Amino acid sequence: MKSKIKWVVGLTLPMLFLAGCTSIENSKNNTQEAPKEVKANQVSLKEYTDEAVRLRSEFNNAIKAFGEVRQDTKMEPKEWQTASREKVKDIRAILNEFRRIAPPNSHKQVGEEITMALDEFDKGMELFEEAIKDGDASKDAKALEHMKTGQDYWNHAYRLLAIDNPIPPADGGDGTINTDDLKELDLNAGIDRDSVLLNVSKDGRELIGKWGFYQEDGSPNVSIVLNKDGSYEGYGNGEYPSKDNALIGTWEWNYIQGVITFHHDSKYVNGKKQEPNRKKMPMELQRYNEEGIQLFDLESMTAYKYEKIEDSEMKN
Repeated sequence: MKSKIKWVVGLTLPMLFLAGCTSIENSKNNTQEAPKEVKANQVSLKEYTDEAVRLRSEFNNAIKAFGEVRQDTKMEPKEWQTASREKVKDIRAILNEFRRIAPPNSHKQVGEEITMALDEFDKGMELFEEAIKDGDASKDAKALEHMKTGQDYWNHAYRLLAIDNPIPPADGGDGTINTDDLKELDLNAGIDRDSVLLNVSKDGRELIGKWGFYQEDGSPNVSIVLNKDGSYEGYGNGEYPSKDNALIGTWEWNYIQGVITFHHDSKYVNGKKQEPNRKKMPMELQRYNEEGIQLFDLESMTAYKYEKIEDSEMKN
């Protein structure tokens, strides 16, 4: 008898993936073969965009259908296995269809990242199907990790595709809005993700330096320092350069997710070392342009705006 299924929900696309596995009977020779290599046909940007939007919608629907079957506790084990394998087959067919097209050279990076997403999705589907066969919950967990990684590449590729090329939102919307409309709304909140895509490289070297704001008298106030060696310093208002009241640690840039993560190794209050309140602080980089940057704390849901402060502006 199958046990109640637990689910993880909440990825950007409406994906439902198993976090705990059912206990089912084994069946032999039921694993779906991995897709064979498919030769891609390079098409125009319009053709690629149209197909990418269509396949994204079909993928969404196939994933939801898979999730519905995986959550069904009323089916008999063998029936459940068969239905689950069919849904995996449907998903793989869509992934395979996506592999048949390639964008023009002007959007080569989009195609490369879509391919990386498809590879991760295929790995996830393989593991899901193995778990369908043998009931191994650890394979479900590994599959979910591949699906999450794939979605990071998938989301980034679609963001690149939508630069100066409006497409429907990921959820399809009501047909009256596109990504340009959503970007206009974002600008009202200081968000310009296109500026991040266009101006920040994979290694994040553009982020290195001192960031803060200017006081009313025009004097600079350094809030964070991102060093080339990966070290990081955080300061309260007027505290820089003294480390008597500061956070010390490291920083890392995730280009695909568009997230800077600060790792706090130590905290100093009035010169005394204390345990940091938060050891890890992931922040989305929502804007990078001539005006500065905007960071959004993914835990506290707070936005911070900073300007670049050059060393020449600092008093000795």
